[in-house]
Amino acid sequence: MSKYHCECGGLILPDFDSFKLGDTVNCMFETHKPLGNGLISVNQRAFTGIIMKISGDDFDIKSKNKIYDLKRGEFTPADAPGPIEYFRIGKCSCSDGIDENTLPFI
Repeated sequence: MSKYHCECGGLILPDFDSFKLGDTVNCMFETHKPLGNGLISVNQRAFTGIIMKISGDDFDIKSKNKIYDLKRGEFTPADAPGPIEYFRIGKCSCSDGIDENTLPFI
């Protein structure tokens, strides 16, 4: 069992403060497109990238030839499940001391 999978079936959150320049990370990019009649198309694309710049909670992450500006918590370490998996499966329900309000994608 991975260090990110809990016995309860949820996913254990990574340490969001441990990222360094050059780390490989899993990211998700989401776009919204209005379809009319109040409907919106949502497209989510997962990709991996490398941290190129860290400025407080702002990160520049390079994937292929594009640089994305992401916030801390909007990506996960390469060995952890990606953000889409955290949306789909959910976080561990038996972890103590985690403040959900400070996590942008949970």
